[in-house]
Amino acid sequence: MIRTGILGIDEMLGSGIPKGSRVIFSLEPGVDGRPFIFRILRTVLSGGKNVLVIAPQATEKAFLSDFSRMMDASPGMGPGKMVILDSSVRERINTRLKGSRSRWKEWQKIIRETIGESGIEVLFVYFDLLYEDFGLEPALQLLPSGEEYRSLTTIVEHLNLEGDSLISGFASGGYFDLIISVHSNISSVPFFNFFTLEYVSWSRMPRRSVPYTVTDGTIRLYIPKIIVTGPPSSGKSTFVANASDSGLSVDRGDIDGFKTTVAMDLGWLHLRGFDITLFGTPGQPRFDPIIPQIIRNAMGIIMVIDATRPETLPRARELLTLAYSARIPVVVAVNKADLPHTMDERQVRQSLKLREAIPVLFISSLRRSDVHSVLESMIDHITRYSP
Repeated sequence: MIRTGILGIDEMLGSGIPKGSRVIFSLEPGVDGRPFIFRILRTVLSGGKNVLVIAPQATEKAFLSDFSRMMDASPGMGPGKMVILDSSVRERINTRLKGSRSRWKEWQKIIRETIGESGIEVLFVYFDLLYEDFGLEPALQLLPSGEEYRSLTTIVEHLNLEGDSLISGFASGGYFDLIISVHSNISSVPFFNFFTLEYVSWSRMPRRSVPYTVTDGTIRLYIPKIIVTGPPSSGKSTFVANASDSGLSVDRGDIDGFKTTVAMDLGWLHLRGFDITLFGTPGQPRFDPIIPQIIRNAMGIIMVIDATRPETLPRARELLTLAYSARIPVVVAVNKADLPHTMDERQVRQSLKLREAIPVLFISSLRRSDVHSVLESMIDHITRYSP
């Protein structure tokens, strides 16, 4: 397997990319694809693999300078070696040869000779100028096939000016084993970049869209806000506390002797490659006017209910109405399932009038493993969700 070095992507793909695969990162205009390509390049070099970079848009010096600046590392840092076919190669071919067919053959010869002579294991291709010079089909045919090089992994970056139709053509034509499109924002959280796993040939994985941020050249999968809500005393604060690597809670006693959240529980954690912020809301009806503001720009809602108190289900149903209005994914966590209780999943679904697609998990919020299983379900639901 070829690891990308991007933790969340490697986990979703099942430890990485199988050797011999063809991969394309299809970029929406305005998106910088360098963090993806440079991260994978650094990872495979560190793993001792020899790589060939076809970069007809840049000089070798400019490419290496960009790489060193963004990755804060020298290309020679790992045991693997890098060979670059840069803009000077394209200029030389275009100057010396006059027909596009003869230029195409020269590119094909140089690429294959370099792969053989340098023991190349991973090929990186900046595709746009090849596409411009030769057209889509001939440019794709320049990429070595699996029949020629069974263990050669090819990773392509491409600026997509044609939209979904081009992605569909790549998938239906069998040109690539993995297609990842990269976009400049996401509807539920404006101004965040996201990528979509459009097609994976070796897995029946559903299409997934995942937001990300880039910090110091590192791609971090990012879910900026998940709301944890539910009736009073259902275990929301305990859920947030046991889920989080760090956080804070603002509780006080109410007239019934229970603690109630008077502001918000806040928690931060890193799970399955994602940085996640949790917001626990008050459960009392008097706080309902602030719930829509808290939910704004959230990416998911976890509804926590008490398995031992079926009388709280009407209140949970009221809170779900607020959640549905935001048109974001919902997961229901039935807490205190380790205690004697009579509620089962069928009763929960019927009482809350849950849609079939909404997961229901029986847990104890005192167990970190249970709480994390709910968050993993939430992540899965977010990345696959269609309003």
